[in-house]
This record gives sequence, C-alpha cells and structure tokens, in this order.
Amino acid sequence: MIFTKTLKIRINVPSEQETLLRQMTEQYRQACNFISEYVFTHSFDLNFFSLNKVLYRNIRGKFRLKSQLAQSSIKTVIARYNT
Repeated sequence: MIFTKTLKIRINVPSEQETLLRQMTEQYRQACNFISEYVFTHSFDLNFFSLNKVLYRNIRGKFRLKSQLAQSSIKTVIARYNT
C-alpha cells in the first residue's frame, strides 16, 4: 500500500530575492500553459520524450528557464493531463 502525504510549508525568501522568485514562477506558469496548448492542439501526445524533443529548446529560449525547470514544466503538464 502506498500513502501520499502533502505538506504545506512556508518559504521565507529575502526581500531582494522575492522579485526574482516571482518572475521565475511566472515564467514557469507561462511555460506550462504553452506546453498545455501544444498538447491540446496535437492530439494529446503525453509522451515525455517526444514532447521534450519538440519543445525543450523553445521552452529554454522563450521562457528563459534553466534545464531542470524546463523539463519539470513538461512533466507537470503531463501529470495534470493524466489526472
């Protein structure tokens, strides 16, 4: 049996870094919307490797996300569509 526990935590960010964090989360959100639109218009191809191959460079360039966040945004969209 597998149990999942969700935790709600508060992250204290120094005020000088708060703007950067907000910008990054906004870019991540926009990237997820971009990926979601692509998935919706391309017959719901939810294969990570095919989406990564097609969208990775666009996500990195257009939204200026680092590699890990670019791949995470693809995985997030896939997970949301699967639920």
